[in-house]
Amino acid sequence: KQWYQRRVRVSTSDFKFDNSCISCLECHDTGVKGGLTSDPGILLCENRLETESELHHVLSHELVHFLDHIKGTKWENVDELARSEVRAAKFSLECHSKGAEESPLYMQYFGQPQVCSIAEQFKKCVKNQAINSVMVIKDVTYSKASSIVESVFDKLFNEDL
Repeated sequence: KQWYQRRVRVSTSDFKFDNSCISCLECHDTGVKGGLTSDPGILLCENRLETESELHHVLSHELVHFLDHIKGTKWENVDELARSEVRAAKFSLECHSKGAEESPLYMQYFGQPQVCSIAEQFKKCVKNQAINSVMVIKDVTYSKASSIVESVFDKLFNEDL
């Protein structure tokens, strides 16, 4: 896609992140718009990303996973996966107001007048996004994914990036 052509480059003494860490490919898995590859790298599903805003949401989410991978996250451990999903939902653009008109999650939680505060709505959005991600990745029921995320959520929600 044309809007992806900007150059990306991040490097520190611990790792180097540049354009070679991002792949844009067709994805055949249902519900997946991007993911972390085993290299590690970031996969963006070009057949599922329809706008630049959607690309930003997915890329910001996957960048958090990339940082967690660099920090040694054990992806097979469901609690560590849930931890990373909470962090990715919190620090990515998915539950933030910028570009809200194109964010279904934001509109679901913030688009209608609510009784609870913005902070409570944001927390609910982050929790539900993490639950949905665990459900898709681990192929478990909503109830099981909710239980996994709930067991780590309160501690993780207050962590810094």
